[in-house]
Amino acid sequence: MKIQWLFRIGLVACAIALGVLNLALWQQQGEVPSGDLASDNNDEFEVVNLDALPEPEADEPQLVNDAWEITDMATAHGAFVIEVEADDPSRTDEIARSLVEPIKTDYDEILVYIHQRGDESDLPARRMQWTPSGGYVELEYPSEEDSAR
Repeated sequence: MKIQWLFRIGLVACAIALGVLNLALWQQQGEVPSGDLASDNNDEFEVVNLDALPEPEADEPQLVNDAWEITDMATAHGAFVIEVEADDPSRTDEIARSLVEPIKTDYDEILVYIHQRGDESDLPARRMQWTPSGGYVELEYPSEEDSAR
């Protein structure tokens, strides 16, 4: 019998606590900060039109372009894997270096997989591996036509 009363008292106490919390949160919602939020935060954020950005210097990597695009990225245990779709996979060296150079001090290994744009196969056309000890190593995968021979 004592357990039932303790249980009931506990339920009533929880209901009262939830009611007080609900009332406190409800009252805070009604408070409106003074001033315009948009004008208060102008110092923190700036909307920029991408067309208005200056062109990168010749030696800077160009991450926004029409020739290739990053489709997926993943990191784990000091390795970074980047998946790219490219119009011309033979440009693997150029594409991989533009992606790897700015971040190579942060990783033990970086793999850049280059897929032919529009190819429905899950297999990449080429892979560029970078490690501090081995530098850049490119691997060209055989096409499905070559594998069938």
